[in-house]
Amino acid sequence: MRALKWIGAGVLALALLTGIVGGGALLYLRTGLPDTRGEIRIAGLEGEIEIVRDAFGVPHVWTSSERDLWLALGFLHAQDRAVQLELVRLLGQGRVAEIVGPRALPIDRFYRALDLSRAARNAYVAASPELRQRADAYAAGVNAALASRDGAPPPEFLATGHKPERWESWQTLLWGQLMAMQLTGDWRDELFRLRLGERYNAELETALWPQWGTGDAAIVAQADPELAKWATAIANALPRPAGPDQASNTWIAGGAKTATGKPILASDPHLGLGAPGQWYLARLAVTGTDIVYAGATAPGAPALVLGHNGRIAWGFTTTNADTADLTIERVDPANPALYLTPEGPRAFELREEVFQARGAAPVTLTMRRTRNGIVISDFDAGAASAAPNGELLALMLPVIAAPDTTADAIVRLNRANNVAEAFDATRQWLAPVQNMSVADRNGTIGLRVVGAIPLRNGGDSPLPKRGWTGASGWQGFVPFDRMPARVDPANARLSNGNDRVVGSEWPFYLGRSFDAPFRQKRIVEMLDLRGGQTPAYHEAMLADAVSVFARDAIAAASWLSPVEPRARAALERLRAWDNAVRADKPEGLIFNVWVREMTRRLTQNALGDLAADFGRERPRMVLDALNRNSPYCAGDCPKLVSDSLVATIEWIETRHGRSLDRWRWGDEHNAPFDNPVLSRLPLIGWFLSVDIPTDGDYFTVNRGANSARDPDRPFAHIHGAGYRAVYDLADLDASLFVVAPGQSGHPLSAHWADLAPIWASGRHLRLARNRTELGSDADILRLAPPR
Repeated sequence: MRALKWIGAGVLALALLTGIVGGGALLYLRTGLPDTRGEIRIAGLEGEIEIVRDAFGVPHVWTSSERDLWLALGFLHAQDRAVQLELVRLLGQGRVAEIVGPRALPIDRFYRALDLSRAARNAYVAASPELRQRADAYAAGVNAALASRDGAPPPEFLATGHKPERWESWQTLLWGQLMAMQLTGDWRDELFRLRLGERYNAELETALWPQWGTGDAAIVAQADPELAKWATAIANALPRPAGPDQASNTWIAGGAKTATGKPILASDPHLGLGAPGQWYLARLAVTGTDIVYAGATAPGAPALVLGHNGRIAWGFTTTNADTADLTIERVDPANPALYLTPEGPRAFELREEVFQARGAAPVTLTMRRTRNGIVISDFDAGAASAAPNGELLALMLPVIAAPDTTADAIVRLNRANNVAEAFDATRQWLAPVQNMSVADRNGTIGLRVVGAIPLRNGGDSPLPKRGWTGASGWQGFVPFDRMPARVDPANARLSNGNDRVVGSEWPFYLGRSFDAPFRQKRIVEMLDLRGGQTPAYHEAMLADAVSVFARDAIAAASWLSPVEPRARAALERLRAWDNAVRADKPEGLIFNVWVREMTRRLTQNALGDLAADFGRERPRMVLDALNRNSPYCAGDCPKLVSDSLVATIEWIETRHGRSLDRWRWGDEHNAPFDNPVLSRLPLIGWFLSVDIPTDGDYFTVNRGANSARDPDRPFAHIHGAGYRAVYDLADLDASLFVVAPGQSGHPLSAHWADLAPIWASGRHLRLARNRTELGSDADILRLAPPR
């Protein structure tokens, strides 16, 4: 998380004072590694818990009750991911500045304004008995692990003197709310459109947010140039997004396509990559029953988020639904304590919040809320004063508008026996909106959009509406029975790559920020390529690096005939290419740098001084330029395309020499798995560096997203599939899994990054189905009640 970067100075000071790279200090820090053998006695257990770790530190847990499973999971998360667990809690409560200082106050202001703590507390009180039991058990496990720690604290805590508080049951609901915020970004697009001012028009809307052949025309509202500077001031005061656009893949081959006649489901959620990773792999089972959970858990959550339960398997992709709105509010000129509504002036909801920042005096701020959400233009005095007519900007989200019951939906999903029960479980799903793929052992396959999609007063608008006009606000959500769903299609396959999941025939507004369909097209190609598919075939699909975008782009450039010899040689290489973006080949490097150079010129022409704040891949703009019909080529698309190719060669030669045959995509495209604190430090950062070359790019199934605006590492693989899995419904115990870079969050653990090479090579692990498969030399830790 970004807030941890600010702990870096403290860690560096600690390194200088104690010689942290010295042998004695290292030995001390190693005392903080968790106990993985022996016995620990814990109050409140219903029976004995056995935790057996495999060679990669993946825990296999056996208990005598399901309650104890979740206690064991809390214990394991606190053992292996203590810092990550603490940051989930502090970020959700808007308290990061307490350990990193005043520079974290903008982050805290934003999350405190959302009031996720109140939402989580209310959700816990209203939760089902089963969810409360899970949350209570999980909290007990976290606290037991923290109490049993008798060695050195993690380096991040050692640097700041921070000591985690006792975990409370309601805090287990914060992780889901934070994930919902991370996967909800349309409101930032609304704010960016507002910043465009008079530049904004239908042509630009289509170029930046294309609908990719759905038949939907661009919907454009009238921009207000007077508000553009104000919108920029607001944007500058907000926490910046965590990274590239979110993405994921999921697909199911029905029994008609597989060797066993049972479905195979593959899933690989794409999020920011770092050390530790976002996911924690585990297998949990209740001895003597059929209760088993295997797959991806998340530190902070008492649930299996992605995986199988022995009867069904499931995966998610982000729908990219528009579930957040900005509304421009106007203060009552006669009384600044009121704001205008169609029914007359109304009082703000006010809340005083005290912010404690490490090393600084407490700061008290007033949070305002209108009927249209939290006021985000209050976060910065400059933004507030820049409003031409005293306007305010309010943000509405489902978690603000309605009680959050998503955690209960996940509990029901964990217990589902078939596709129908899994679908029904999501009646309680609020946010984030996801495409859920499910397959069961009976052979049924299904895909359903889950979550709350708003029904808006006055219809959709790509720009913020005016709150005093009556056109703003929500009328509820799309009814559950009207949400998109498909079961057992005739073509025996279901898939999604964040592209639009329904066509324009669906009667409700879904969104306009869908991913380009290139990954989805490639997935469908492979699913339809052959019958008799096996888990190994789907494992290879997850590693597939063929770029449909590259194929389309190079075909569109068939007219191009460079005069410059080096550019001509590079283009000939691309035309002979199989479009597989391999780390050990030059073509992926040439193509991606060329796309970056074209995108840079096109967005500069389209956006001017705002181009630097729109650092995304824009494949529609690139294809239009290659087809010589873009309005953003400054009147000469052939010149822009050709100049970009020459600039590509010059950029690569500067960094990698003049020999094309020695260029390698992996020299630029590597996964560093940075730790937000320790990787920034001299020597320590080098010692912890992973920097493993990877196949794929932004548009391949094996997605390796980068930040092209980063001047030093524009192609570093910083966003992608930190968890991958292939579930075989003929034998779920034979399913395949991997997380990256490793199971542990402690830099001195053997499991800090030991899974990274397996992950990068496209390989996976099988989890043991019983104790015998783990071997006699496996680490065994027993948790037992007090004597």
